[in-house]
Amino acid sequence: MKNEHYLYFAEGNGADAAGDAVMFPVSRFIGVEPISATTTGIYFRSALGDVDGGGGGGDYITVTHADKHDTAGSYHRAKLIAEAMCEVANASPHKAGVVTTVIDMDTNVHFTPIDKIKGDTGFAIAITLDT
Repeated sequence: MKNEHYLYFAEGNGADAAGDAVMFPVSRFIGVEPISATTTGIYFRSALGDVDGGGGGGDYITVTHADKHDTAGSYHRAKLIAEAMCEVANASPHKAGVVTTVIDMDTNVHFTPIDKIKGDTGFAIAITLDT
């Protein structure tokens, strides 16, 4: 196992059962995509060695947020999430062996750029793992 930078996500269900929380190495990060006006996906290469696991959706975090893309001077939340993921991923060479909390709904700890959206009505995440 190489010395990598890791990203931690928790749904807010106590991190005491399968799928409540997950930690990914930054090297598995694929990208960010808006799914709808109120949801954004953060995608990771599956631990099974592929994106779709032979028919599944891969490993991803669905972030639920407000629909702000039509507000003057605002952007779709996907842009803010993408910027946060870019910042945390580019810190990797200097964070080997470190775990960075991106979104932890259990402790209300978030990577600083996520603070811009954590107050959105309905802000939540769902973890989906390829099986």
